Amino acid sequence: MSDIYELIIIGGGPAGITAGIYSLRKRVKTLIISKDFRGQVANTGLIENWPGEESISGVELMEKFHSHLLSYNPKIKEEEVKEIKKDDYFSVITSESEYRAKSVIIATGRKPRKLGVPGEEKYSGKGVSYCATCDGPLFSNKKVAVIGGGNAGLETALELSQYALKVTLLEKGEEVSGDEILLDRVNKKGVEVIKKAKVKEFKGEDFLKSLTYLKEGKEEEIEVEGAFITIGSIPITGFLKDLVDYNKRGEIEIDLYTCETKTKGLFAGGDVSSKRDKQIVTATGDGCIMALSAYNHLRK
Repeated sequence: MSDIYELIIIGGGPAGITAGIYSLRKRVKTLIISKDFRGQVANTGLIENWPGEESISGVELMEKFHSHLLSYNPKIKEEEVKEIKKDDYFSVITSESEYRAKSVIIATGRKPRKLGVPGEEKYSGKGVSYCATCDGPLFSNKKVAVIGGGNAGLETALELSQYALKVTLLEKGEEVSGDEILLDRVNKKGVEVIKKAKVKEFKGEDFLKSLTYLKEGKEEEIEVEGAFITIGSIPITGFLKDLVDYNKRGEIEIDLYTCETKTKGLFAGGDVSSKRDKQIVTATGDGCIMALSAYNHLRK
């Protein structure tokens, strides 16, 4: 078993990286554990609300975050956390080892929510995708569908319109919600919008060929070679068990002032927490608060 750290940070997105920067600047003995230093931000094609950058890709922004973190020579383990236990210290058990610390920060973010319909698993990676930034270029001059509305669905449709022959947006509600500026751009790009459409099944052979949906009780089918699912996400908290309390959305309940959970010395922030707003800028703010709160906890 390794030495005892003052702080272990779990997560490599904006919240985790910011917490790492602040804790290292405070000379806290820190270990950062994450299999991914990109986070959901890297799946965003274009970001226009990060202060100081009028327009920047998600991948480029996260590369800057990561580079900034590395400038402090952090100790990093690219492993998956399986469980956390608490006695005199926290024990963080990963797929490869076990680490102990006096305090822990949870910044694990979220993972895409699945539709749970026939064919989704079968064609995952074979036409069904949850990341337009990752897979969009593979569908050049092909017909694709975006399933889900809101800003995420609109941004995905806009990104895919750069490559695809045709983009169809399927929204199960009566109206497509989202920022007006994005709705205007989608209309100008000629994206077909089908409202009150509930996806029923993905079909194909070796790869996706079509999908069926229900609209007002009638089943329809459209030919698509790509389907991008943007119906939200769920917090990654399975390894925490009863160390924290959860709200009805499965997010970790925290003290809004310190980001501390019900367990002393255990902090949570960013998209995994119960805070209302989920933005890059709020995640970095949480990262700062968590690191400073952990520092104060350690120095008591």
